[in-house]
Amino acid sequence: MSSERLVRQALIESARVHAALDPAAIAHAAELMRDAVLAGKKVLLCGNGGSAADAQHIAAELVGRFVVERRPLPAIALTTDTSALTAIANDYGYEHVFSRQVDALGAPGDVLIAITTSGTSKNVVAAVEVARARGMKVIGLTGAKGAAFVASCDGGVAVPATVTARIQECHIIIGHLLCEVLDETFAPSPTIVVGNGHAPAKEMSLDQLVVWRDAQRARKRSVVWTNGVFDVFHAGHLASLRAARAFGDVLIVGVNGDASVRANKGPERPIFPCTERVELLAALEIVDAILVFDDATPEKVLATLKPDVHVKGADYANKPIPERSIVEAYGGRVELVPLVAGRSSTDTLARMKRS
Repeated sequence: MSSERLVRQALIESARVHAALDPAAIAHAAELMRDAVLAGKKVLLCGNGGSAADAQHIAAELVGRFVVERRPLPAIALTTDTSALTAIANDYGYEHVFSRQVDALGAPGDVLIAITTSGTSKNVVAAVEVARARGMKVIGLTGAKGAAFVASCDGGVAVPATVTARIQECHIIIGHLLCEVLDETFAPSPTIVVGNGHAPAKEMSLDQLVVWRDAQRARKRSVVWTNGVFDVFHAGHLASLRAARAFGDVLIVGVNGDASVRANKGPERPIFPCTERVELLAALEIVDAILVFDDATPEKVLATLKPDVHVKGADYANKPIPERSIVEAYGGRVELVPLVAGRSSTDTLARMKRS
């Protein structure tokens, strides 16, 4: 088997296992950890080998930070104190290296994250028993053969795989998701009010978008802006939106309102009202947020929103871009995306009339 084929198969198998993870189980584990941290409790973590590295990784994310800025959170990986590990192993046996530390450091309400790919590591199982005796909550991370181990814990995930590498890949993903829930707790993403309740809404006001943009940046996500009429939506529009999305992590699409379109294009436009154009764009997964604006060009919006990247079509390669100076003044950049031949709105409209 060639190296490329081996890598490709491993990636496919890894993706399959990731997709089979139980979101509800991960969310429950995250909520156990979140509730403990908010109550002023600490997190202890243990595991052997690669699982020891995962324990240290997760602890570092908590004490330092994951993505957003927040206060340091108390977490201790029980795999890092070599003096304690070697003394306990020498005096009591290796199966006690974690349970003695849990007995010494754990307190009621604390959380133990116990990681064992097999679900049978004696020192991890012993740590769980002591943690439960001390009134701690336990989150177990294991593999397909460890269902009984997870059942003995307050929450956890048995990764549906038997290959250790695949299990460990999922364990660090789960660790990151636990941290992401904590990030959301300390720096929640803004909820846009829709009607009488709260629901995710892609179309926002400029003020709402500024708050939303700040939340994205707090999570180290780059913000891309592109705009247009999007009147007769076609494959060229879709290609340009995909290309724009590739310049960053989230995509805001500006849509010319009906009044601005009529003022610039004549009384026959737009063919489709703004509400329908927005509804179509909102249905696209690659579009994260939408702003309707009524100016002919988006200079005022860009000066307020300050996206990291402003995307225009390649037809502006030899034309002045009025908003370029504004974007570059605040440190953003302008990028051009290629046009799809024969896929302009004019071409599409002509085909519609012929049909």
